[in-house]
Parts: sequence; structure tokens; C-alpha cells
Amino acid sequence: MSLILGIDGGGSKTTAAVARESTVVGTHTAPGCNLNSVSLEQARASLTEAVQGALRQANATAEDVVCACAGVAGAASPQAADSISQMLTGLLPRADLQVVGDTLIALEAEFRGSAGVICISGTGSVAFGRNERGEIARAGGWGRFVSDEGSGHWIGQRALFEVLQALDMGRSSALITAIMNHWRIATREQLVQECNRDSVPNFSDLFPIVMDAQLKGDPLACEVLTAAGTRLARAAQIVLRRLWITHNPVEIALSGGVFANCARIRQVFGNVVRSDRPEVKVRLSSQESYMGALHMARQAMERKTLT
Repeated sequence: MSLILGIDGGGSKTTAAVARESTVVGTHTAPGCNLNSVSLEQARASLTEAVQGALRQANATAEDVVCACAGVAGAASPQAADSISQMLTGLLPRADLQVVGDTLIALEAEFRGSAGVICISGTGSVAFGRNERGEIARAGGWGRFVSDEGSGHWIGQRALFEVLQALDMGRSSALITAIMNHWRIATREQLVQECNRDSVPNFSDLFPIVMDAQLKGDPLACEVLTAAGTRLARAAQIVLRRLWITHNPVEIALSGGVFANCARIRQVFGNVVRSDRPEVKVRLSSQESYMGALHMARQAMERKTLT
């Protein structure tokens, strides 16, 4: 039995999928494996759980996998890609392996080698595209401390900035109360301590809190989410301008939990992008990113068969 395996490894989750030809026969999701945010041991444990879980569901063994592709956040770094490759070699000893960035498999999942742009906003964020000549460009996605504008992490951090500024000005807000309730704290001093502790808080956990406050009409929450949609659109505009000098019809697919769950961010994103590129079509992603990894693994298997 010859199988292929694809992996989508992000900051918050790692999903492995096993396929026989074009049919997915097993999937499993484990915690994240991004080496920029977890240790080597944690990444290895997540990859092991995801791969073995998918194989178990497929009623298959590692020896059945002939080609595998892993799209992993942080794999743009050769060192990180090499570490992931070594981990997977131990898990899939017979497979021909590819380790690429998670942006590439997301693009492949949507466009299968054709031109287009993928804009991702989940725990992190990035815009990535390819034109008709095969040229690629990206904007953002350089990590939560210096980039990832409009991501879940950025939204939580920006919300805290706005909340603390509001407290300085003596303004009240439902968002302030919601965040304090979520963190089970009662004073501004406790809020400051929580924000600045040595182990960085998981600011992306605050995204649902901000979104709920926005749906209830809180002005601070609305400002934060509008800013997120604008920042994400700016990243997409950079990619569009680098790849298409003329105003060609282009599709942008939106992927990740932030886009999937927040209508305000999607609306702001579309309005900003179309303000100077009205011909651009913006839509939600219709594919799981691991489908792009499977597509690349399938192509590798076809090349292997021909040689």
C-alpha cells in the first residue's frame, strides 16, 4: 500500500493527513510545532502525535508512506527546516520528505500552482502570493514580537494597549471588564503585572473576548478589530503591488481562525484592498492547508513514479 502524508504545522496546532491517491483516509490534530514558539521536544511530541494519529485512523503504518510534505511555520529558516526534517525522518523512514513554509502549502491548497494570494491570520499572520510567471512575494509573518500584524496575538496585545490607555484617561469600557474577568484580576496593577510577566501571556486567547465585546458594540473593541483588518489588508496590498504592476484580476483567499470568525475584519480587509484594486476578488479559504501539503506530496510521488 503506497500512501502520501501532508502536515500543516502552525503555532497553535499541527494537523497530519494521510491519503491514498486523492482520497484522505486519516487525519489527526495535535498542538503546535512552530520552533519559534515551542521547544524542540514540544515540536517533536506534536509531530509524533499528529503523524501517528493520522496513520492509526488510516489503519496504516509509517512504512506505507512513500512521500510526505510538511508545511511548517518558521520553516523559512534552514535550521528550523532541518530540525523538522530530522524529526520526520525518524517517524517516516521510507518516505521522500519535503519541508516547506506553511504559507506555501496554504497557497497550494487554494490555487494548486496557479496565480493568487493567500492572506493568513490565526495565531500569526502573513500575506503570500504567486503571479502567472511563478514569481512569489510575501509581507509580514516575521514573528509575534516584531510583526504578525492583525493576528490573534496582535489583536490581544493591541486590545491591552487600548485598555491601559483608556484606564489612564479614566474611560470605562466593557472590554476592560471582559479582559479582567477573563484573567480573573480586579485592579489595573494586576493587569499590568499579567501583561509584563517573564513568560509572555498567550495574547491570542483574548481574541474571542475582543470579538464578543465588538459584537456588543464596545468602541475600543471595534477600533482594535478595524485596525487589524486594515493592517492585514496593507500586507496584501504590498504583495499585490510587487507581483502585479498592472491591475490584473487576482483572487485573495483568506485563511485562519481570525478571518473565519470575524466578519468585521473580513469587511474592513475587503474594503481597504478594493479601494485601490477594485478588480481583486476576496473570498474565504475553501480548503484546509494540509490539502496543499498533500498536493505537493502527490506531485513528488508522480515524479518518483516517472523516474
